[in-house]
Amino acid sequence: MARQKGATDELVAAIQDRGRREAVEGLEPGWRAALEYAEVIHTSGHDVTDELYGRLRQAWDDGQIVEITLVIGMTEYFNRFNDALRVEPTKG
Repeated sequence: MARQKGATDELVAAIQDRGRREAVEGLEPGWRAALEYAEVIHTSGHDVTDELYGRLRQAWDDGQIVEITLVIGMTEYFNRFNDALRVEPTKG
């Protein structure tokens, strides 16, 4: 689905590799910051540093940062919800 929405092969690979350095280094700085932001939020929303937020602001406007945060938060919510109920991923 990401490719249908315009994601590059490099971005998809970086996401699938869960932030492995080699995959992330080839991305534009804004996408690198967004992936790091997702990793930090996964651990704790309180751990977003001013430096990371500054890198996000260099690449994205306020509305885009809100949208990025919403997508990260909703993905976390659905994953935890499904994990708690032991819902198996749909294949295909």
